[in-house]
Amino acid sequence: MLAALHQLHQERRRRLRRLTREHALAIGTVALVHRKCGNPRCHCLAGPGHPQTLFLFKDPRQSRRRCKLVRRADESQLQQAGERYREFRADLQRLRAIDREEKRILMALAEERAIHYE
Repeated sequence: MLAALHQLHQERRRRLRRLTREHALAIGTVALVHRKCGNPRCHCLAGPGHPQTLFLFKDPRQSRRRCKLVRRADESQLQQAGERYREFRADLQRLRAIDREEKRILMALAEERAIHYE
């Protein structure tokens, strides 16, 4: 149990190091929107459409969902920032799981060391 606790501690340190890096994050979802061009003979009529514009959809926890059109010059920067935000959220989720696992191990250790007086 102590070895597992030590491994969780090391993973926690790695995740915290990643979370505290000085990188820009695109809060929300960066997505490429596909649209149909309107030409009746175009192949996009039967498919999802042509990839046209990149949007940043703001976090839905706000009062209502917002989207911003991303300039072509900023597309690659925002896509990278969006990917880093997804990684950031995944790291936060893993930290919560590590907390739960550490608590479970510590409670098992406490139970193992407990004196049951009768």
